[in-house]
Amino acid sequence: MSDNINFITQQIEIKFNDIESQIFTGDMFSQWRGSFSIKKVYLKKENADIKCDLDISLMHWPEGISVKVYKHKALAVLPYVKDQQLCKAHLITEPTPCKFWKDAFYFSHMTDLDQGRYVLLEGNDMSDENTITCLSKIKMHIEEINSILGAD
Repeated sequence: MSDNINFITQQIEIKFNDIESQIFTGDMFSQWRGSFSIKKVYLKKENADIKCDLDISLMHWPEGISVKVYKHKALAVLPYVKDQQLCKAHLITEPTPCKFWKDAFYFSHMTDLDQGRYVLLEGNDMSDENTITCLSKIKMHIEEINSILGAD
């Protein structure tokens, strides 16, 4: 891996660590403090296809419902579940498959998430502004999921 890609990867990992830190300790998420579960996956590759994922959920949510923040070719945030029956039980519409995510469905009433989930369509220049946008989208999806589930 080139030094440039190593540097870019490191910078994106720092941004993802910042997102994780804000979720656990930031004021924006203080009402749910102590309730988060985060699964983190960083894959190092030999090319420019950087892969960082955070799957964020609240402990009282049914198993499998998460808000995913990912940086692959794109940087995006989406609410999802792999259990189609959970969608049918809680959503008023038919389960909508997540574009590019096998066996995953949007857990949302929003209809434009194939495009609306994106923060950056492509590239590796993740800025502080992009991090703030991700945090805002995460909060929005947590609030919507809690609303769908009838939780606070």
